[in-house]
Amino acid sequence: MIFNNVYQEDNLAFLKKVESNSINLIYIDPPFYTGIDYKEFSDSWSSLDQYLTFMEKRIIEMHRVLKQEGSFYMHCDTNASYDLKPLCDDIFDRDNFRREIIWNVASVSGFKSQVKGWVRQHDIILFYTKSNEFTFNKLYTPYREDYIKKMFRYKDKEGRLYRKRRGGKQYLDEKPGRLIGDVWNDIYSFQTRTRSKEYLGYPTQKPEDLLKRIILASSNEGDIVADFFCGSGTTLAVAKRLRRQWIGVDNNPKAVELCKQRLNI
Repeated sequence: MIFNNVYQEDNLAFLKKVESNSINLIYIDPPFYTGIDYKEFSDSWSSLDQYLTFMEKRIIEMHRVLKQEGSFYMHCDTNASYDLKPLCDDIFDRDNFRREIIWNVASVSGFKSQVKGWVRQHDIILFYTKSNEFTFNKLYTPYREDYIKKMFRYKDKEGRLYRKRRGGKQYLDEKPGRLIGDVWNDIYSFQTRTRSKEYLGYPTQKPEDLLKRIILASSNEGDIVADFFCGSGTTLAVAKRLRRQWIGVDNNPKAVELCKQRLNI
């Protein structure tokens, strides 16, 4: 297996050839069990059992190839999230479930607003690790410049900015913004931002900012990032830019060609 490459292959067959405990971070955006037949791939299934069997075989292999300090992120929505969660609990161990991330993907308007009932406007990302020794770098939304000038009004002898708190001093370089939690409202999907320069027209393409957040939080430079449903290659493009090693797999020749063009390989 050569890193920094994209492979056109069935991901289960590919995974069986990957060495155990070799990948630092896996993000996947698999079929959601929507029943939709896209031009690029089909998300139609004869039954929920067929879909879950398909996913289970692949998640077992992904768990095997993940390093002990590794992390696994699976993108899904309510079509199957409540079925995928117990499946992942069994494979990863329920104690290694870390968080359900809620990503706000769309405004409550347009065609979706015609539904009877509450309008669905979020996706789910299930976050698991292989052990308690997982890599995690806390991320922050930066303070605005005017807020910094107003609140961090003091400097120590080394020139570090801080503000006075009841418990002492809070240095700006130790907490440079507001901690990012598990509800993400600040990253726009292509449902509302189709004119973005990075949008390639792939039906399930995710924004680079989404993958940037995951990759920065759960890997370090030089680590190996894998996407076994790589589609248009967003995970790979961001991993490359952030100086990670990367590997992508998809069985759709058009997706693989799109990835290669995007990555200049």
